[in-house]
Amino acid sequence: MKISQKLILGFLGIATLTGVLGAIAANQQSKTAKYLAQQEAQEVAGLLGYFANHELEDHEFKSRDEMLAQLQRHVEALHNQRQRDLEIVDRNKIILADVVTEDVGTRLEHDLNNEVGKTIQDGIPRTYVEISSEYPNGIQLIAVPFKTSKNETIGAVILEYTPLYKAAMATAQESIIATLSMSLVSAVLALAAGYLTSKSISEPIKKLQQAVLNLAEGKLDTRVNIRSQDEIGELATSFNKMADDLQQSRAKLINANEQLRDEITERQQAEAEVQQALKDLQKTQAQLIQSEKMSSLGQLVAGVAHEINNPVNFIHGNLLHVQEYAECLMNFVQLYQKHHPNPAPEIQAEAEKIDLVFLQEDLPKIVDSMAMGTERIRQIVLSLRNFSRIDEAEYKAVNIHEGIDSTLLILQHRLKAKAEMPTIEVIRDYGNLPLVECYPGQLNQVFMNLLANGIDALEEANTKHKHSQLKDNPRRIIIRTSVIDSEWVQIAIADNGPGIPETARQHLFNPFFTTKPIGKGTGMGLSISYQIITEKHCGKIQYFSTPTEGTEFIIQIPIQGKVNKINR
Repeated sequence: MKISQKLILGFLGIATLTGVLGAIAANQQSKTAKYLAQQEAQEVAGLLGYFANHELEDHEFKSRDEMLAQLQRHVEALHNQRQRDLEIVDRNKIILADVVTEDVGTRLEHDLNNEVGKTIQDGIPRTYVEISSEYPNGIQLIAVPFKTSKNETIGAVILEYTPLYKAAMATAQESIIATLSMSLVSAVLALAAGYLTSKSISEPIKKLQQAVLNLAEGKLDTRVNIRSQDEIGELATSFNKMADDLQQSRAKLINANEQLRDEITERQQAEAEVQQALKDLQKTQAQLIQSEKMSSLGQLVAGVAHEINNPVNFIHGNLLHVQEYAECLMNFVQLYQKHHPNPAPEIQAEAEKIDLVFLQEDLPKIVDSMAMGTERIRQIVLSLRNFSRIDEAEYKAVNIHEGIDSTLLILQHRLKAKAEMPTIEVIRDYGNLPLVECYPGQLNQVFMNLLANGIDALEEANTKHKHSQLKDNPRRIIIRTSVIDSEWVQIAIADNGPGIPETARQHLFNPFFTTKPIGKGTGMGLSISYQIITEKHCGKIQYFSTPTEGTEFIIQIPIQGKVNKINR
């Protein structure tokens, strides 16, 4: 065989190899296009399931029909935006939501090979083709597991990705045509190059061959640097153009995928902002309700105190006269008995009947007791009026001890002994405090929240340990006040209850967080107290808790001049 023929055959073989490698690259690109299309469809379906499921879990629906209606709206919204068939089924392949509303509630029929059933069982996404009278050419479908936030599969999301598949295959088809065209050009050039010397041709061909292999391996940034002005140079240029086309095609798919991810990220951010706004609204609503409740309580207490105070003052004032008149009458009776030791029988009988001796001894005691009772009522009324400052918004200098004592008076019924609860002893260890500039009503609200929580803790401890030796331990609340550095006052409120659980401590001042049973606590008491102390008074509030030994809350507020001016 002539050497020219060998060269022709050799270069023909190289051209054939180039075509084969081009076909491999085209096939690889086709697989890549299919894979990217499937991945995009899988991400769309998966994220739809994620958003739909989480929105369903974050809302409380009154009925299953309301939940299914919300799910149906999600499906229709995506269909209107993307024009893609979409349906969601449960574990029994009953359709929960579908772009064809008539199919909702029926069993999935097009899953002939049980691809959806397998996905529900093992949680692995699957693609398959549905061929029916409606779709004689078939449509591309992907089934993705529909999971809860606990990663439990409760069904499947089925999404049509035929447009994505066709777009990817069209792009791949262009690459295949370009590859085959380049292969044909390479064959023609190889036949012409057979007449040239093997040495001038073999090296560029080797470079080109290696570049083709790199391209087949997915290294789409591979380029050949051959600057000859012959067919090999043209082939190298064509190869580089083909590589550019492949890289651009892949870049388009990646860009489309990135755009989709950006849209999903924007939706996630919008949803997060809505959730945060909802939480802020709920927090503000709860604070307004609590403030309104405390305001109403202050008005009620002030009104009751006023209504009681008037008649009590009248009685208390007249008791002085009653006491004076009673003493005059007793002196007159004694004077009469002195000058008439032997009265008439009728007077003697009447004196024995009314037990005149006992009456003379007991009447002053009764009047004194009535005076003490009215004085006690006046003190109670004064405490109620002090506590009624809860409705005051004025910033003023007040006696902190009066606010604490008024709050204790309001809670007195909870401190007394009950059927299975001993008396809660309150120990006041008051320091010599100056008048403190503050919002007295809001500060009384803080005292009320902390003291009520302490009483709840002691009642809980009594209930848990009613059959143990700890039941006999005295229940007590200790209140200490002092001055710190001549600029701050400190109020410490401690109880010897069970203490705060370790798991609850980091959430203690969060809104709506409570360890109490449903209906007993709103979770806003400590949150509002924290806000009043830190924001309204520029103060500090902290706590120390030891299991089985109790909890102590320490409040520090400036005596004057440091309150937040924005809040004034």
